[in-house]
Amino acid sequence: MRLTFAVLRGDRRGRVAAALGAVATAGGVLLVLWLLTVPGALDARESRAAWRSAVRGEGGGPVTVATTRDEFGGRSVERFDVTSSSEDVPVAAGIPRRPRPGEVLLSPALADLVRNVPAERLGRRFPGEVVGELGGPALRFPDELVAIVGHPVGAVQGTARRDLVGAPAPGGVDGGTRSLLTGVGLVVLVVPCLVLVASAGRLTEARRARRLAALRVAGATPGQALRSVAVETAVGALPGSVLGALLAVPASRVAAAVPWGGGTWFPADFVPDPVVAGVVAALAAVLLVGAAVLGHRRELSRPPAPPADRRATARRLVFALAAAGVFGAAVVATDVLGPRYQVVAVSAGVGGVVLALVFVGPLVTGLVGRVVLRTRRGPLTLLVGRRLATRPVASFRASAGVLVAVFTGALALTAVPALEEQVRFDDGTWRPGAVLAHGVERVDVVRESAGVAVVPMTTVLVRSGGRSHTAVVGRCAEVATVLSGLVCASGPAVYAPYPLDGALQVADRRDRSTVDLAPDVPVRAYGGSSLVVVDPEVAPSPAARPDTVAVATTPENRDVLRTSLARALPGVALTDRGATDSIGSTLLGDVRRAVLIGLVIAALLGAAGASVSAVGSVLDRGRTFAALVATGTPTRLLRRALWAEVLLPVGAVTLAACGAGVAVGVGLLSATPGLPAGGHPLPTPWLAAPVVAGFAVALVGAAAGGSALRRVDSTGHHGE
Repeated sequence: MRLTFAVLRGDRRGRVAAALGAVATAGGVLLVLWLLTVPGALDARESRAAWRSAVRGEGGGPVTVATTRDEFGGRSVERFDVTSSSEDVPVAAGIPRRPRPGEVLLSPALADLVRNVPAERLGRRFPGEVVGELGGPALRFPDELVAIVGHPVGAVQGTARRDLVGAPAPGGVDGGTRSLLTGVGLVVLVVPCLVLVASAGRLTEARRARRLAALRVAGATPGQALRSVAVETAVGALPGSVLGALLAVPASRVAAAVPWGGGTWFPADFVPDPVVAGVVAALAAVLLVGAAVLGHRRELSRPPAPPADRRATARRLVFALAAAGVFGAAVVATDVLGPRYQVVAVSAGVGGVVLALVFVGPLVTGLVGRVVLRTRRGPLTLLVGRRLATRPVASFRASAGVLVAVFTGALALTAVPALEEQVRFDDGTWRPGAVLAHGVERVDVVRESAGVAVVPMTTVLVRSGGRSHTAVVGRCAEVATVLSGLVCASGPAVYAPYPLDGALQVADRRDRSTVDLAPDVPVRAYGGSSLVVVDPEVAPSPAARPDTVAVATTPENRDVLRTSLARALPGVALTDRGATDSIGSTLLGDVRRAVLIGLVIAALLGAAGASVSAVGSVLDRGRTFAALVATGTPTRLLRRALWAEVLLPVGAVTLAACGAGVAVGVGLLSATPGLPAGGHPLPTPWLAAPVVAGFAVALVGAAAGGSALRRVDSTGHHGE
């Protein structure tokens, strides 16, 4: 230890390397801890909302709950209408008590809106006196809009439950698309983080190897030399690990500010468990020290000699083939594995592919070097080709983070467009401003209590030529006020947006009764919608029992009329273009935001890793560059050689990374639940974007190396 600290006191570059290693380690530990908390944060959200769903197999109970998803100002509002025949009903944490008839509980954000918005636009949707507010343990996120409204027994039709406690869904939160994409995202971001930390640890590898050789010549034993390496690495690794773990708590507020699912997060969701933070910090330090010791152990086991070049052999291809097989097996096995094991299997497969790319990269770099030596002549070719061909492992380090960033971008641009196509937006069937309520029991009660003019309809099926078509039974003149493109004519008729061949039959969905229409019923064509409209005179039986009401609104009175309907129809969902598009926009925004954050992090890590590796290459070859300068080699030529050493391998590996990203993206789509078969996207010109971004990241690293070269003087040291 005394020897190591004495060396660091007299070695400015060693101190800089230790400081950069500490910063890189802190950043790596912080990012890993943040990534590890993401699945737990999602689980915590759903655990707090467990009271909203009945426990599987719960059966009946004294509590009846009707769940309604409403909307106000583009924000989702979850409303729970509750009745109970028992006074003593257990409730979840965060719920003060079960609201009695005429009482309302609101979340803090919804309570603020109710106080500040005119009652006819929002507050009257929740009839009763506000007797309390929901606490954080009952909300998914701080600004969520939630209401629990108490009603007399029998006033609400819903699900019978024993309590308002519930239980988290088995298998964690959403074992489908979201968990799968989260697991893949963790993998593709952890790998470039490890690359950055490893690059910082090797910042002065060659210089350290020369010092160890000098120690051996001076009589030091291999054990003493290894302990010197361990202490020197620990000087940066230990403080960096501790700093990264300590920064996890304040950094949780930054992560909590990222919107997801319609709101932000509670900062506690991203605070790692102290035990986990300690284990990650300790593992990071141990791995860095262990990697440094193992890296020099082979050199110290031989007689003192200059450090040997590490060559890349074709055996690395075996690892790549094995990784591809693991990923293929994981994709195929998703059909037989449970949701949680699907995420583990596919994430492990993606991680194997990323590691395989990093493992095969030096092989490609060495091949590029040999091609350069054989195809061109001159000092630049000699400098670049010899470096790439004889030191492929060291030369590839600047490209490792770039490769992972390109792979991540290609994967995202392949998978995300197909996922975005599954986000549901309004299809334009109903006119803008039309608000619909399905599952209505008494239309006359709605007219009386809501006090608005409503359009009654019955949702049915029209069968024609062996096919069934979604239809509504209602007066054409009234339905036309809410249905897009419908133009009425005199006399009872059937209006269809497409030809109807053969005899027509109307089937009631509720009791499956059917009515055969007369052969001479006129069928009139119209455009703009996908619904068949049947006049009530043509099918009087279904028309006598309407189950759907619609109201035509304007932007000025939309909230007022929605409030009237919500008050009159507790437990009945209201839909319109604004609410449907709001849900779609939220989901689409989440997907794009997550992808953007991931790509930015991957690019920053790649740029940092490339810069550190390029600077380390200059530091390790300081004496060589100084000797070349002393013999008359232009500094401009050396700078061009450094740029070529970074950019040429990048040009080769990015194409392979882009192809691998496309292949893995297609495989992920086939393993993602809910996507239709054959929905794999075709390659688009946008796939060139990750390659361009990869070169941009590589340019950052090359510029960092060129900047470091300017400070090398004729002695091989950096100028002060």
